[in-house]
Amino acid sequence: MSAILFWFQIMMAWVYMVPQVINLLAGKTAGLTLAMLVIFIGYLVISLSLALLAWKEKKQKIRLYTVIIFAQWVVFILALFFLAVGSVRWNPGDTVVCVLVLGLSVATVVVTRSLKDPMTRGWLAVWCKGIPQLWMAYFMWSSGSADWLPGLSLLATDATCVPRLVQVYLQGRQGGWDRATKGLFLGEFSNVVSWAVVNIVWVVLKCF
Repeated sequence: MSAILFWFQIMMAWVYMVPQVINLLAGKTAGLTLAMLVIFIGYLVISLSLALLAWKEKKQKIRLYTVIIFAQWVVFILALFFLAVGSVRWNPGDTVVCVLVLGLSVATVVVTRSLKDPMTRGWLAVWCKGIPQLWMAYFMWSSGSADWLPGLSLLATDATCVPRLVQVYLQGRQGGWDRATKGLFLGEFSNVVSWAVVNIVWVVLKCF
């Protein structure tokens, strides 16, 4: 089961990536915000660190799969950022969102008094994934366009975020709910919920 989920996510990441690159090269960037990509990179780095910590706790194959999946996404989102940075304008809302995420992240570290604690990193993942995706949904709605996000990329994300959450759940059930796995699950849960909002906005803009 875990191997099937792993290879499915690897394949779907490419299904997401290729249409995105084609769109960016064609200049279809309406509805895209640079803040989303910048903060996503932070989310992925945090999640990758949690996946590595969980793998070090118990060096199981399913945990190594999670490490590889997040490493691939770090490379992909970095590539998209460098493709977009020359054509997408940074707007005031991007600054507000970045300040908000930074403020919540700093407050979380101050309250927990530890950046090393996996649950602290889990909450950082929530801020770095949930907030920018909600901002993206709002920006798409306010601009009246979702051209930057091809339907195939949307479906590929749908097809990977839920399986990734399931994989982390299976990781916890099989190997135990250590703090790194709990933090990882928290971040992935916020990803699924906030991405559902993006789906709703995309469908309304494209179909109504």
